[in-house]
Amino acid sequence: MNDHPPESALLPKRIKIRETGSIRHAETREQFDSARLLWGYSTALLVSLGVTLAAIPLLPYLDHANIVMLFLLAVVGVAAWHGRGPAVLVAVLNVLSFNFVFVPPHFAFAFDTLQSILTFVVMLIVGLIVGQLTARFRYQARIARAREERARFLYEMARELSGALVAEQVIEISERCVEASFQVKALLLLPDDHDRLQSPLAHPGKPEVDLAIAQWCFDRNVPAGLGTDSLPAATLLYLPLKAPLRTRGVLAVAPKQRRLSLLQEQRRLLDTFAVLIAIALERVHFAAVARDTLVKMEAERERSSLLAGLSHDLRTPLTALIGLAETLTLELIAEQSPYQESLTSIREQAERMALLVDNLLDMAKLQAGSVRLHKDWQSLEELVGSAMRMLEQPLREHPLRLALDPELPLINCDAVLIERVLVNLLQNATKYTPPGAVIGVTASVATEGVTVEVWDEGPGLPLGHEQDLFEKFTRGHAESAVPGVGLGLAICRAIIEAHDGRIRAENRAGGGACFTFTLPQETPPPLEPDEESDLEPP
Repeated sequence: MNDHPPESALLPKRIKIRETGSIRHAETREQFDSARLLWGYSTALLVSLGVTLAAIPLLPYLDHANIVMLFLLAVVGVAAWHGRGPAVLVAVLNVLSFNFVFVPPHFAFAFDTLQSILTFVVMLIVGLIVGQLTARFRYQARIARAREERARFLYEMARELSGALVAEQVIEISERCVEASFQVKALLLLPDDHDRLQSPLAHPGKPEVDLAIAQWCFDRNVPAGLGTDSLPAATLLYLPLKAPLRTRGVLAVAPKQRRLSLLQEQRRLLDTFAVLIAIALERVHFAAVARDTLVKMEAERERSSLLAGLSHDLRTPLTALIGLAETLTLELIAEQSPYQESLTSIREQAERMALLVDNLLDMAKLQAGSVRLHKDWQSLEELVGSAMRMLEQPLREHPLRLALDPELPLINCDAVLIERVLVNLLQNATKYTPPGAVIGVTASVATEGVTVEVWDEGPGLPLGHEQDLFEKFTRGHAESAVPGVGLGLAICRAIIEAHDGRIRAENRAGGGACFTFTLPQETPPPLEPDEESDLEPP
């Protein structure tokens, strides 16, 4: 196989022979053309003889000029029906017949006078010109009819394809139109999600395709098979369906006489059909994508509304439950009750549920776009310290390593939301790492901004799915005893992107996971001088 095989030029007037057995058919075609040509010239002889015999009785009633018109009319008729060659023959025969029969001396050729010579020359020239023009008009009329027929085929196919809504309809319409227009057998091959052409279903009367050749044609986006220089031994012609964005499939065409390829005009029209089919397939594809997107958007909107309403209704009773649990805990401690540990567990679970509800509500607000950033110049060290204080209880079982650059600048951000990002990342680290595993926070100044890393020495992230964890309701392990619904990292990404930053996840070389987010570095405003320092001492 050639990686870049050139497309062969098709012969305009002779059918290209591909196999030894096709010579017999070519000879039959030539014999048919010879018989038709012989019939044309025979007709010219008969017409010339008939006009001469018909004009002899009219000689006493018509002058020579009118008889010449009859001979010219015969030339026009033969040129219109049989073309240029028989028209030339009948023109020459008519001139000779006119000179032999109607010019004195009768029944003898007379070229001895200037008038007879002039009559012969003028009549011959006029006959040849009229025959030539008539034959040309006949040829142009045939070309016009052929073009009109091609335009009609294209119009009918485009009209039917414009109403197709799914790929199956495009396949049915395309195969039917191609077979009706070219008197061939056609089969449409479409790729799957991995760009591999699917095997067609077995249908009676359909050609047997070679999937290897079809895949070769699809991958290289060039025609192959019959009538080309690419794998010419194949019995089918394979055309790639080139759409504006990509190749959408392969059209396999099998002529009824498989040893013969299509003519140049047919091939040009078939290429146009292939472009129409490709555009229709691409339109159907993007229509399906648009429908799926609308369905997903509607489902996401309904889910966000449900989550917002549910989380808002659960927030008040959870807050009351946490407050009552803290009050009872203080009372039981004072009374030294044996149930204070159980009550402490109740309070911790209530706080965890409250955090989950807060995540649900925040996610719904972020998706609805109703959250406005309240930016101010903040110290990153204070935000990290505040997040660690909120998670003081879960962090007790993990050694904590902090590496904050002492030259960290102030960052312009929403302190509440960035604190939520740090809390979610640290809470994830405490949930998915065993007790005793180290958790660290690193912050430094990079070219693109301030970079913060939250890392651990736990089991790490699923390979190949690190970035998928930032999708809503996605967890590292679908079945896990660790509580959660998979919203924490999605909220982190939404918050960081709202600050024009970036966040990513990866596995550490020494083991464990690392979540890195970057916030853009801005220049803080200049400090205003203290007005009291400007006052002069008395």
